[in-house]
Amino acid sequence: MLAAVIVTAGGFAFDAAAQTTGGAATRRTPPPASWPEKWIGTWEGQDRQGKIAPPGFRVVSPPEPDTMELIHRLSQPWALLRREATSFELEDVSQLCRPQGPLRANSDLNFQLAVSPEKITMIGGQGGGINAGGIRRIYLNRPQLKNLPLTHLGNWVGHWEGDTLVVDGIGFNEKSWLTRDRHRHTEALHMTERWRLVANDEWLEKTITVDDRFALTAPYTVKWYHKRLPDDTPHPEGVCLDEPGARRAWLKLYRQYERDYEEERRGVGSGAKPAGSR
Repeated sequence: MLAAVIVTAGGFAFDAAAQTTGGAATRRTPPPASWPEKWIGTWEGQDRQGKIAPPGFRVVSPPEPDTMELIHRLSQPWALLRREATSFELEDVSQLCRPQGPLRANSDLNFQLAVSPEKITMIGGQGGGINAGGIRRIYLNRPQLKNLPLTHLGNWVGHWEGDTLVVDGIGFNEKSWLTRDRHRHTEALHMTERWRLVANDEWLEKTITVDDRFALTAPYTVKWYHKRLPDDTPHPEGVCLDEPGARRAWLKLYRQYERDYEEERRGVGSGAKPAGSR
């Protein structure tokens, strides 16, 4: 059973659909012929204003700012209060060299797809790259596992429905955000993505449905497009915390840690008397 409602924010239309936990019945088919050769390569990130799309196609919500307005309206009261209590500087995982979560990773920066018949690996874009573990692995040869460990980017499996790859993601921890503006989700976050090649296979279309029965009042769906880039596209390192301001902040935190450690070792500040005192 599928109930749907259209939500509009900032001039963009959003599909918000309440789905059963298991989703609609799947129409699994064999994979298209020679599909790995068509999908492998580097893809351009979706711009935040939603202007990147092939002729005749339309982005349904750019990553921001309109999605933020939608999610703000769909967030449950406790989630809005949790957002207000969230410190951007101290809790944003990207500030800590950690993966930014499934909705912020691989969105508005370039990414690579490494493809085999049994697995797709997304590398790069926002999410920390290889050094911070910002890699999504989509398994095509098994269903979702039980008792999954919770991670920043979750666990993903996929199956084919015609020329569309249907990707299912669960197993997320609560450390990442739904938007850059601190909107929260829970461990019940469930994402479904429908990928297909369009415009002579030069564009990757991703239709993303986000559901969290504990944090949102209804699911929502967005649609992005990623253009295929030349094979010789350079890939900058994107070293985490490599900016002067970030290094200074890290050095300040480390020195405070050293002071706290030394005080704890000597018993200062813990209620215990320093060694040698009476």
